[in-house]
Amino acid sequence: MTAPAQPPTPARRAALGTAIALLVLHFATGYAGWQSRAGRPVTAAQVQLRIDPNKATAAELELLPRIGPTLAQHIIAYRASVPEQPAFRTAADLDRVARIGPATVDALRPHLTFPAAPPACEGATASR
Repeated sequence: MTAPAQPPTPARRAALGTAIALLVLHFATGYAGWQSRAGRPVTAAQVQLRIDPNKATAAELELLPRIGPTLAQHIIAYRASVPEQPAFRTAADLDRVARIGPATVDALRPHLTFPAAPPACEGATASR
């Protein structure tokens, strides 16, 4: 007898979402038979995939243009070495990672998403 199914945990849901995104990207860019409604092949640029470099795995980072295994590891290493989190608040912050320059940052910009800034506390300033 099998145990009853339990609802997926947040981590499992996130992993499933990542797996689905990877499959969509794989088929959109690698499967020659997949075509747009206009009959032209779908390109990677047409797939709207946005990745948060503060949370992405190496495999997810490698989906980005100009990012291979080495740069993905550089991003993860830099992210782990920064005491203030999130390590990246804008695309320009990636320029601090070794071997990433302005051209790479410009290529990555449309494919990245970042955490929203925390709201300012209303009671932080006291009036006298």
